[in-house]
Amino acid sequence: MGPRFSIVYPTRHRPEFVRQALRILEAQGYDDFQVVVSDNYLDPALSCETICRETSVANVTYVRPPRPVGMVENWNHSLQFATGDYLLYLTDKMFVLPGALGDIEQTIEASARPEVVSWTSDAYNPASFGDYLGYGVYVPVSPAVRSRRWRRYAPADELDRRGRAAVSRGEQSSADYSRGKLVFGAYRRDLVERVVHRYGALFHDINPDYTSMLLALTEARDAIELGMSCVISVNTDISNGHLSDTDDAAAYRFLDSLAGGAGRILPTLLVPGLYVSLHNWVAHDFVALKRAFDLSFEFDAANWIAYCIEDVQRPGRRWSDPRVEVEQKAVLRTFLESLEPALAATVEARLAARAAPATAPPSVRRSARGAVHRLLRPSWRRSLRTLVPKPLRRATPWTAPSIEAAVLSMRPRAPGAPRT
Repeated sequence: MGPRFSIVYPTRHRPEFVRQALRILEAQGYDDFQVVVSDNYLDPALSCETICRETSVANVTYVRPPRPVGMVENWNHSLQFATGDYLLYLTDKMFVLPGALGDIEQTIEASARPEVVSWTSDAYNPASFGDYLGYGVYVPVSPAVRSRRWRRYAPADELDRRGRAAVSRGEQSSADYSRGKLVFGAYRRDLVERVVHRYGALFHDINPDYTSMLLALTEARDAIELGMSCVISVNTDISNGHLSDTDDAAAYRFLDSLAGGAGRILPTLLVPGLYVSLHNWVAHDFVALKRAFDLSFEFDAANWIAYCIEDVQRPGRRWSDPRVEVEQKAVLRTFLESLEPALAATVEARLAARAAPATAPPSVRRSARGAVHRLLRPSWRRSLRTLVPKPLRRATPWTAPSIEAAVLSMRPRAPGAPRT
């Protein structure tokens, strides 16, 4: 009989993140889990094999693809080694919070073993990208979200909501952004097996977290979401999502690393040839899987196109070369000129509505809160914390000397005891 959970870490050239993930798992206070690390390194000096061999975490499986492969292939390769009843896939910048697995297990049993379990993620903002795991700010989810309650949701309805894309990725709440995604949850083994049997693989190009979500929500019969975070994510400048918005050369290299290269991917994008928009990448996954497997979820092309336009025209956007800027804007312009008049008018109306100075979107409000927090001197923040009742203190951001110190300050007291 396998463990209750398999925690899978597909990784490349980030041994210190893997080391940190394992060190935090040592404080889990729960041991019915397996860790699979699939090390897709090119440079042996950046392998994490020694780290995996030396950890005190009991059940670690270290594997490598037979040769260096693209990210999606590595995610699929690692799946065969996961033996747990429920599978968690985490990027190597995500760590399981102490006590979380015990809480998840209790909720699974209380909710009759649903096929999809979702939760939110706390965030860690390092003070310097030169030291991702050092001094920084721990940002928990809001008190309204952070509880041990759970609720059911309909997988098909959530899939339709995702496809309609009424708000952009950056404007979604933590719960809306996370719901249904494997990197913010767990899938039951028999659901994963059904997906693989019907669609050939759990993960497809371009974004494995989105493609697995699309197929799992298509197949799942039931799902729940927890009212708390179970992982913490480190905000970095090296994630593919960040690079697609800030480094067009890196974005192209990533697409070129996928099976078949950029030449295969670019013509299949919603806006063909436009590789500098993360919304265009994600829209590709919806469109490609919908066409390939005749999926029936809703898809609002006007919203997705509007977000692609905003990605390209964002004020202050950096370009690797003026020629790339000219070429990518020309690609977008040519596509827009080819739209049917009705769709073009709808896109224009959506953009006008979003530009109207009615209410600032959630992303703007979050930025304002962050600015206020940064302006407060550390001594003032400490004084303010003394005025906040202890049970509520972790509901607001706080500074820590390292992510490990911050996370371990939340170490559980006993299995099932409430968080503090």
